Amino acid sequence: MSRDELLVVVARQAERLAAQDGQIAEVAGQLAQLMEINEALVDKLARLEHLLSRNSGNSSSPPSRDDDPGRPAAPEKKRGRTGPARSRGKQPGAPGSHLAWTDDPHERRDRFPEGRCDCGNDLARAVDLGVVDSYQFHEIPQVAVRVTQYDQHRVQCCGCGRTHTAARPDGARSGPVGYGPNLAAFAVYLMVVHFVPRTGWWRCWSR
Repeated sequence: MSRDELLVVVARQAERLAAQDGQIAEVAGQLAQLMEINEALVDKLARLEHLLSRNSGNSSSPPSRDDDPGRPAAPEKKRGRTGPARSRGKQPGAPGSHLAWTDDPHERRDRFPEGRCDCGNDLARAVDLGVVDSYQFHEIPQVAVRVTQYDQHRVQCCGCGRTHTAARPDGARSGPVGYGPNLAAFAVYLMVVHFVPRTGWWRCWSR
């Protein structure tokens, strides 16, 4: 290819990249608007549920309002107990619950006594008599950011000499650095399921 033809190809690629950046920015703006609308709807729903849950038993509302449509009935007042007093905690014969033991742990670690015996010998040279007790420690992994760098290579065709550049991965934004789709999904989960209010970090991410 001649120099002029290469310039034309580069110009077309630049126009295509600019158009893609514009589309990505438009989608990001629409996503931010949807999140704002969703937050307003969540707040409104929470207020409505709070108002509907009020009755004469948990607020200053008169008993006559307990019969309004959509309102839960006020709990009946408990009268004096008519039987033997019930002790606190787990009752005899009730099924118990505990953290189950697993026969296939993810990791095993041997622990040996450290230090010296009363006779002065180092316990590091002691004879191993086997395992006498075991304890399983259930723990969740610590959340950490995992950075993946995508190096986009450019190749040249051996036949015609044209160059081709690898595309960015799906969901990639414009610029050299960006967050993956898992963060967006996690943010929506916190806001919709756990009603965590949106703060400044979401505005910084949506830009």
